[in-house]
Amino acid sequence: SKIRICVFTISDDEITEEIINAHKMGKSVKIITDNEKQFDKGSDIQRMMDLGIPTVVDKTSAHMHHKFALFDDHTVLTGSYNWTRSAATHNHENILILEDPKVFRAYKNEFDSLWEELKD
Repeated sequence: SKIRICVFTISDDEITEEIINAHKMGKSVKIITDNEKQFDKGSDIQRMMDLGIPTVVDKTSAHMHHKFALFDDHTVLTGSYNWTRSAATHNHENILILEDPKVFRAYKNEFDSLWEELKD
């Protein structure tokens, strides 16, 4: 019922469609991403923002380069995998899916901290 995404960019249309579908089904979706990729060719960030998915964009000089997502209150997805077409079709990538409460809390704290810092 809750999806929290913290990634550098999203340009894989299959992933984007799943995020949009979750939002349309009434699931709580939030996205944190980096400003330098928001308007890149192929980026789906603005499209999701236009559909009303709450999104904050890191506009600092540093990159928001995380690659993780939180599902409900127990599952963490993380790894090297960029949420891009290249990652799906060309790159060597890894994904970890964890359900450890301690790990979840650490990632949730990072997400919440970034959300508060960047939301204005």
